[in-house]
Amino acid sequence: MNLKIKNTLKFLFLTFAAVMISSASALFAQTVTEPVQAEMDMNTYYIIMFVIFFLLLNLIFIPLMKSPKTAEEISASAIAQKKLIGVLTGKIIGLQPIEAEKSLLLDEDYDGIQELDNNIPPWFNILFYGSVIIAIIYMLNFHVFKTGKLPFQEYNDEVFAAQLQRDELIKSGAFINETTVELLNDPESLSAGKQIFLANCVPCHGENAGGTVGPNLTDQFWIHGGGIKNVFKTIKYGVPVKGMIAWQNQFNPKKMQQVGSYVLSLQGTNPANGKPPEGDKFIETADSVSVKDSAKVKSVSMKDSTKTDSAKIKK
Repeated sequence: MNLKIKNTLKFLFLTFAAVMISSASALFAQTVTEPVQAEMDMNTYYIIMFVIFFLLLNLIFIPLMKSPKTAEEISASAIAQKKLIGVLTGKIIGLQPIEAEKSLLLDEDYDGIQELDNNIPPWFNILFYGSVIIAIIYMLNFHVFKTGKLPFQEYNDEVFAAQLQRDELIKSGAFINETTVELLNDPESLSAGKQIFLANCVPCHGENAGGTVGPNLTDQFWIHGGGIKNVFKTIKYGVPVKGMIAWQNQFNPKKMQQVGSYVLSLQGTNPANGKPPEGDKFIETADSVSVKDSAKVKSVSMKDSTKTDSAKIKK
């Protein structure tokens, strides 16, 4: 490469470096606002500029200073590389040169078949001793110090984590819908439902659920069906034609279950100035009155088990 081309490339390199430095300086000057942040950004800037300059220097400037290799030098370099590769391959594979086969022949002769006294290939030893080392590390990690988890432990941890997630979903009511919802009658749930009702339903149904714009919710007549399943469905999807919004966008299923259970707890209260009945009289069925009260369920099961045990004793 002649001197003119080298000088041109040097000039282009210096120009490019100058443009990069000035651009980065302008960028950092625009983004820096606080003194502490400015100091940190300038340190980062200097580091980036040094790395860019170092890379460009090695990739462009220094190679230009070297004279090109001759054909003899290139050939000698290729031969040296081939020799190095051959030596490394021989060390790993462990093969002996053909010239040394006579010295490796064993004295035994089996029907004209002779055996070479070759050593075990290094690659086999590497695999063998590597397996031993890995086995020791595995034993110490999983069985001695127990810093690692065995598959059974990992499985139990995943099951436990899934159970926690399931419990959280149950608390939020993620599994509750219009077909699985059950009537709540515990004071805590009814109190929470009352708070939701007073905060959101009073403008249309009145403070005592006697009805204003919306219907009376304390009698046995329902426009869209009574019972917890129908009430939950009405709360969830609303009645947009009559101005009732779909509350599923505001409340989770648990809260809709609570407010629905509270509304049904007002049956027969007959508040003053309540609206006259609207819709059809709803007759309770087994599905519509399914009650969820964990305390009662536990007590009933305890009584049943006691009765069963006493019956067995009498027999």
